[in-house]
Amino acid sequence: MQDPNDQPNNQIGKYIQHTTCRCCGSNNMATVMDFGAMPLAGGFLKSEQFAQEKLYPLHVAFCRACTLVQVPEAIPPATLFKDYFYFSSAIKTLVDHCTAWAGEMHDRFLKNCPNPSVFEIGCNDGVMLKPFAALGLKAVGVDPATNVVKSVKQEGFTIVNDFFNEEVAKRVRAEHGQFDMITSSYSFAHIDDMMSVGKGVAELLKADGVFVFEVYYLGTLIEEMQYDMIYHEHCNYYSLKSLQNFLGAYGMEIFDTTFTPGVRSGAVRFFARKKGGRSESIAESVKTMERQEQEKGYYNEKTFVEYGKKIELTKIELLKTLDQLKAQGKTIIGYGASGRGTMIMNYCGIGTQYLDYVVDDAPAKHGFYTPGTHVVIQPWDYTEKEKFPDFALLFAWSFMNEVLKKRTDYTAKGGKFIVPLPSVRVVPE
Repeated sequence: MQDPNDQPNNQIGKYIQHTTCRCCGSNNMATVMDFGAMPLAGGFLKSEQFAQEKLYPLHVAFCRACTLVQVPEAIPPATLFKDYFYFSSAIKTLVDHCTAWAGEMHDRFLKNCPNPSVFEIGCNDGVMLKPFAALGLKAVGVDPATNVVKSVKQEGFTIVNDFFNEEVAKRVRAEHGQFDMITSSYSFAHIDDMMSVGKGVAELLKADGVFVFEVYYLGTLIEEMQYDMIYHEHCNYYSLKSLQNFLGAYGMEIFDTTFTPGVRSGAVRFFARKKGGRSESIAESVKTMERQEQEKGYYNEKTFVEYGKKIELTKIELLKTLDQLKAQGKTIIGYGASGRGTMIMNYCGIGTQYLDYVVDDAPAKHGFYTPGTHVVIQPWDYTEKEKFPDFALLFAWSFMNEVLKKRTDYTAKGGKFIVPLPSVRVVPE
C-alpha cells in the first residue's frame, strides 16, 4: 500500500488554509497536531476512481484567544456535500431522540408562547421539524444538501435549501419573522464560516428566545481518546468556554447544559439566550463544567500537544498487535466502514497488508473501497463464503457492546475483535 502521507502534488485537493480562528478571527493560533495528508472521511470509491482520489492536509489548531480547537484546513462545501446520502429519518434511534427533544423543548420553553415558532440549522430531511410541526409549531429549517431536501415532502414545515449564514438569516427573517427557538443538531461541528452563523442566530432569535443545540463535546474527545472523530468534515471541537466566547460576541450567553448520551457518543446539549432577554438563573451544570474544564486543562495548548503524543502511542500499540497476528498467520478483517474507520486506517497506515476486507451493514457501500487505503467493503455474510476471519478490527469501537451482542455467531466460533481505542485490547479475552 502506498503511504497516504507520501503523495504527488496532483493528489492534493483544493482547500482553504485558515490562519485565523473561525470563531473569533484571532491569528493567535497554535498547531497542536499533524495527521499528514488524509482522504475525505466519507469518500468511499470504486477501483476506477483511485487515480483521481484527492487527499488534504489535516492539522489540529488551538486558538489561544478563544480556546476553540479546530481543523484549520477547510474543504469547499460543494466537495463535502455533493454526494450527501445521510438521511436522519432512516435511523430509528435518531427519530426517537428528536421526537423526545421536540417534546421537551415544547413543554419547557414553548407551550405558553403565542403562535410558537422554531427554526433549525442543518435540518437534514426534517427529522426534528416533523415533531415540532406535529405539536402545532411553525417549523422552518435550512440545509445545504440538495438531494436530501428534494426528497422531503414538506408537510407542515418548510426547508430552505442553502448554507446557513447571516444573509440567509436576513432572508428568512424577512419572510417568516424572528423565532421563539433556534435549534441545531450536531451541525455546529461541520460549519466553516462560524462568525456569519453567529450573526445569523442573533438576527433570527427573538429577544426572549432560546437557542438550543447539541454538538460533540471536546471533553469526551480527549478523555475517551476519540481521535478518530477528528477529520475534515468535523472541523470544530467545542468546550463550554469556547462556546461562551463565541456566543458572547453576538450578545448571547449559555444558561444550561446537559449531556445527551446514547445517540452519538460524547454529546452535550447547550442552552443559550440573548443577554437580558430571559430571567432563568445560570444552571449549576454550567458552573460545574466550567470548573472541570479548567481543572483538566482544556484552555491550555499543552494539553492538546500531550494528547497528540498519546494518540501516537495507541498507533504504535495497534500496529504492534496487527504485526504479531499476521506473523502468526491470522486472518484479519475490518468491521465498520465509517469516517472513524477512515481516520484510524489512514493515520495508522492500515490497508490490505493487514486487512483482507472491511465489512459493513450498509448495502450502499458494498463493492466500494475505503478512502485512502483502498480495502474493499463487503457485507457480513461474505465472512461465511471466504476463509473464517480470526480477528475483526472494530472501527465501530464505541458501539462495542452492541456489536458483541449482534455477532455472537462470530465469537461462538472463536472469532475475536481487536478494539483500537481508547486502548488496544482483544475481546472476548
